Amino acid sequence: MSDSCTHIVPVHTGDYPDAEAKAREILAWFLARDLVASELSDCTLDGPGYAFTPMIQTLFIEPMDPRVHDGTIRGLALHAGERKVFHPMEGAELSFVCPGCGHDQGWDAVDAIGAWFAGEDDEPACPACGERFHINRYATDRGGSDTPWAFSNLGITLWNDHGGAFRPEFLDSMRGLYGTDIRVVEVHI
Repeated sequence: MSDSCTHIVPVHTGDYPDAEAKAREILAWFLARDLVASELSDCTLDGPGYAFTPMIQTLFIEPMDPRVHDGTIRGLALHAGERKVFHPMEGAELSFVCPGCGHDQGWDAVDAIGAWFAGEDDEPACPACGERFHINRYATDRGGSDTPWAFSNLGITLWNDHGGAFRPEFLDSMRGLYGTDIRVVEVHI
């Protein structure tokens, strides 16, 4: 069985302020609900993370099959600090649709994404209409038919969470903690 993860990323302009403090607040939220262990371990492919407890299944609509992902890579990773492109990896498509004129740059947007990542340009210009929009305003999910991409200096990753649909209340809690809308990025490795 291959590994998978889900990124939950805030949608915002500029760098998320005090990302490290927000990551600690999100970790405290998971700990207060006994969803993860309190000690770091090698439970993610991102480096040390916080292993899931059996309570993690309360975040999902459907219960987990206990035979799914019984390995050691099952936990929460926190990302705070440098900018990161959260993308679906395996078979990733890139739709990068201008919010002004609707032009889809597709993979030609790689340079614009690279400039955002380097902190050189947060508002790439559309090659079709010339208008500039913040990177998070470009649609990356091909009209909802593909997994979206997300761009932030803050995010959480749930490794091998079982791939089921999250409860709406959990996603609302994440929106509340971030104080923004969110993007949920499904990844299969």
